[in-house]
Amino acid sequence: MSNINLLPWRENERAARKKQFMVILAVASLITVAVMLAGNMWIHQQITRQQQRNQFLQNETVKLDVILGEMRNIKEQRHKLLERVALIDSFQQRRNLSVRLFNQLPELVPPGVYLSSLNVVGNQIDIVGKTEAYPRVANMIRDVESRDWLYEPRISSIFTSDTDPIALSQFSMRLNVREQIPGSVQ
Repeated sequence: MSNINLLPWRENERAARKKQFMVILAVASLITVAVMLAGNMWIHQQITRQQQRNQFLQNETVKLDVILGEMRNIKEQRHKLLERVALIDSFQQRRNLSVRLFNQLPELVPPGVYLSSLNVVGNQIDIVGKTEAYPRVANMIRDVESRDWLYEPRISSIFTSDTDPIALSQFSMRLNVREQIPGSVQ
């Protein structure tokens, strides 16, 4: 038995194992390459999908920028319209001022007070007139203070003038007109 030669059997066995190892190595390499290719394709799909999402978000952002620009323009137009409405409202109030003033002037001026001139500038009314007695001008000031649309009556000057046959005192008065509250009836 000592003459048995195991070398060819070992070499056959080694060749078979080597062949089996190469087959396993080739299969493992193919599986690894397949997994890598599948992973690479999946990653590229995810990148493409994310790029599509990013593009969608950019498009929507552009749309929102356009809408915001339009809103800004609308707000500017609204502000301009409100300014115009306020201007028209102030013109309407100023238009009614003279009518209201002349309607209520006979109630404001007591007997014995005679007006020479009446001048309206902005929200101020300058009155120049003559009176028979100082208390009548004081009554006129009280009447003005009782009105809700007139305030701060101030006598600029009052002096006695030499007028024949009756001695009259000349006076100068300034009144302020209150701005009308929107929606209030005049």
